[in-house]
Amino acid sequence: MLKRYSAYFLLLSLLYYYYDFFNWYLSDEQLQIEYAFSKGLLAFTAGLVFIIYIHLVYFPRLKSTPPIPTFPPLIMLFSLNLGLGIGVTNLYVFQLYQLPSFFNFLRSAELGSVFIIISFILIYLSVRVFKNKNEDPNPTTETYALITTGVFKYIRNPMYLSLTLFQFGTGLALSFLHISLMSFITGILLHFYVILNEENYLRIKFGTMYETYLKNSRRWI
Repeated sequence: MLKRYSAYFLLLSLLYYYYDFFNWYLSDEQLQIEYAFSKGLLAFTAGLVFIIYIHLVYFPRLKSTPPIPTFPPLIMLFSLNLGLGIGVTNLYVFQLYQLPSFFNFLRSAELGSVFIIISFILIYLSVRVFKNKNEDPNPTTETYALITTGVFKYIRNPMYLSLTLFQFGTGLALSFLHISLMSFITGILLHFYVILNEENYLRIKFGTMYETYLKNSRRWI
């Protein structure tokens, strides 16, 4: 019970400090650079504490599941949070560079919302297939059936694609492109530390059935 309430508290803290920073960042209110940096730093720190807590308290280490380093959503959240930290530090402390102005067309709540909605649709379609097969979509649980229907007929990792699209869209919607740019790092991390490990796990577990599936589907898009 204490673990659960602690997780809720840390999640609420993360949401509050992110809201506090972006509520100012997207407004016309002027702040001293030091105060602006402190708002961003609080949001980054709250995010980091939440990520570390969830990983240490909830991530299982089982031999019968794919050898992934942590929950995939935490990888996305870590990358998103790191994008915030890098952007805030550059904007309000070092000011080493400026993002090219031609990226400014991406600063759009409407465009960001499109990517976020697509990510939600992919999550919904993916979870529905898992439920129909009585399988748990959590990659830290053991797999008993090979999922090859629905959206999985076309792409093997729609849930990881949705995480990447969600992060990309969030950065666009918040007009904070460091978050969007870090979504490419998210894709790389998911590819090398989650997807490849899961593929090896499934190849061993399902053999030629999985090899056939690999030939008839795409890894990402």
